[in-house]
Amino acid sequence: MKQLFICVALVLSFSVLFAQRGAIDTDIFGTLQYKSADGRYKASLEKNIFDDLIFTDSRNNKLQYEKKYLDKIEPGLRGNKDAQVRLLRRLVRENSRHADYRATFKVDIFDMTIIEDNKSYKLEEGKDIFGHINVEERVNGSKIRLKRNLRGGLEYTRDSNKASFDKDIFDRWIYKDSFGNEIQFGKETRKRILEQYGTDEEFFWELLDRYFY
Repeated sequence: MKQLFICVALVLSFSVLFAQRGAIDTDIFGTLQYKSADGRYKASLEKNIFDDLIFTDSRNNKLQYEKKYLDKIEPGLRGNKDAQVRLLRRLVRENSRHADYRATFKVDIFDMTIIEDNKSYKLEEGKDIFGHINVEERVNGSKIRLKRNLRGGLEYTRDSNKASFDKDIFDRWIYKDSFGNEIQFGKETRKRILEQYGTDEEFFWELLDRYFY
């Protein structure tokens, strides 16, 4: 986050009224400050000495986005004040109606993305030694995992329930789950699926939403 060089100019540049509910200004230290129209709710987005971005508000919420996470997930955001304003707007909308929420967003030394909060939620997302995706998520006591197997197929588990999207010996792609669902997709169908969804992972999520949950 760049330091404030000309106070008046930056205040004019980054003061934003939205829906007459509040305004965003930049203080003399370069920190973005939000204040509701009635003055009862305040929030800020500031940079610490490690170049992390930290959101805090008057309802005792705190979200910390570590530098390495931002550079991986939203490259360019740390040097883009307009993007930070949009982030602050979103965080105000998401957090202004609850209190005492804490969350951290980071990337560890193994390039694993980790998101964790004080409400028993944790997400770990990375790749295995073969470059295949590996995601583990814990939500309200449930453990969820998404990974690719050695054949390149996708496997999903939630507690004791399972689903897969994998290729058989006849080059057909098959969705199966522990609820008894089984759907086969030929080579041409899979080609059209990839054209529509972009990746087989996106299509797998569609199948999970439709048949697993």
